[in-house]
Amino acid sequence: MYRFLSDLIHNSETFASMRLRGVIFDSCPSRVHIISGMRFFMGFYNQPFIVKYLLAAFLFVWMVVVTIVSRCAECISLPWIPADDYWSFMCEDSASCPHLYLYSVQDTLIPYRDVEEMIAVRHRRGVHVMTQRWDDSAHVAHFVSHRETYVTACLDFFQHCSQTA
Repeated sequence: MYRFLSDLIHNSETFASMRLRGVIFDSCPSRVHIISGMRFFMGFYNQPFIVKYLLAAFLFVWMVVVTIVSRCAECISLPWIPADDYWSFMCEDSASCPHLYLYSVQDTLIPYRDVEEMIAVRHRRGVHVMTQRWDDSAHVAHFVSHRETYVTACLDFFQHCSQTA
């Protein structure tokens, strides 16, 4: 969602008057990973065992085919097959407002190394970055597991954003 909102705010005349004051990322961003996608699918899809695994197998094959086709499209520049540009957009995002990244080493859907790579990219682009890393909370469950540090990190970030506005 952020990718499209940022694109609108920074590249559309309609939203040119809007100015981001800060962005909070909770358990993201990440590159597209087939295994993480499968874990997500298997975790939320509530169907009988055989249906769930047959659909998961089909989805896995589909994702592999789409990944291969999109990589080939990048190599030979096929304009009608859009490659996944999410990670590239996030690396090149023109938002210069402060960023807060809330993430965990134990997140099974979003590898913490991807988040840390994005943090380094944003630092190199001159963006003020604040982080809160936990060692033991699940994907988007940091608030439940670490309520006090989560709230403190957000309030500190809001205060920083209001002082730099």
